[in-house]
Amino acid sequence: MGSPLMPHVRSANRLTARWCARFGGDDTVVSAAGVWPLLAILAGCAQGRARTELAEAADVPAEYAHAAGLELLKTLDASQEVTTAIGAWVRPRLTLREEWVRSMPAGTVGALGDPARLDAWAREHTDGLITKFPVPITEDTVFALATALLARTRWVVPFLDVPFTPETGPWQGHRGPGLFRGSRPDGSVSVLDDTVTRVVIRGRGELDVHLLIGDESPDRAIAAGLAALDGEVAVRTELVPGIVAPCLTVQRRESFGGDAVCLTLPPFEVRAKHNLFEQAALFGLTAAQDASQGHFPGLAVQPVALDAAAQEVVARFDADGFEAAAVSAVAVAPGGVPRQEMSTITSVEIDRPFGFLAVDRPSGLVLVAGQVTRPPREWTSPAGIGAPGRMPDVMG
Repeated sequence: MGSPLMPHVRSANRLTARWCARFGGDDTVVSAAGVWPLLAILAGCAQGRARTELAEAADVPAEYAHAAGLELLKTLDASQEVTTAIGAWVRPRLTLREEWVRSMPAGTVGALGDPARLDAWAREHTDGLITKFPVPITEDTVFALATALLARTRWVVPFLDVPFTPETGPWQGHRGPGLFRGSRPDGSVSVLDDTVTRVVIRGRGELDVHLLIGDESPDRAIAAGLAALDGEVAVRTELVPGIVAPCLTVQRRESFGGDAVCLTLPPFEVRAKHNLFEQAALFGLTAAQDASQGHFPGLAVQPVALDAAAQEVVARFDADGFEAAAVSAVAVAPGGVPRQEMSTITSVEIDRPFGFLAVDRPSGLVLVAGQVTRPPREWTSPAGIGAPGRMPDVMG
């Protein structure tokens, strides 16, 4: 059975599945769609074991990963209800590869300075749902890369606010706020793989919310929902009286309104912050943390390693609609820092008259030659010699 999904969408969804399979027993929310482009872009400029791990986590060949990461962001932006942003910030002491900068969307790269500016970026691109940049920016941070995602929709058929008082199941005895609506049958309720009840709540544009209910832990139901999107499990929409599925009842009875679909659930708001290093193997970030060497020669001239990786995400479902936001980011610090060892240090401290030559390197032509016999007592830098405040390029 062929997949109906584009390759980069399928790969991102598979990361979602692997991440959700690690859920514990508490409320949580993740956005692999926010993390996946970062992993793909990093894989494209990495080398060695870091490149292999990142490409495997992104489920895309490393040579195509950079383009795939940007393509996923374009796919998201094509939706009427989703907006995305990608940002990169660099310290003056790190030299980014010009070809990498050119490969990114215009305006992506800015100066890394006051961390409050990155907090403002997170707020701006999530309409205030995320107020803090998810990774710390320290004096050692020389580069940061982040994505922001914001999704909003209003229901085609809104809900009514009602008391939520389930009479069966693990929540029996609960008393709290709830949502209810009745609608005409439209194929929104289905059973996946004969074990999971799926309800598709349709938004007014192109964003829907799939509710997935199983007999076991929710991560199993999520896995079935993801598999259904990829055409990997059976989806049963013809529901007959007496069907057995979690939280689903189909029966024939007298009614004045005709066939209907009734749905009751609690509203929810779930927030989470994830330190991606805590699940480094899942995201292909194990080798890239090793600061004893550089891992991203396609990104910068100097050796660098990952210093932090995190995501903050929120999702809210109420009577009128749904909204979600996520900011995912990585911070980069210098890598390849040499360890202390016995060394030979050669120093030259000129303390007497000396001569000099200015040589054209390709031809060996001496352009000027001279000597210095007395060091100056005062110095004013003549105009036009270098940009003010610019350090010489010691990289050669």
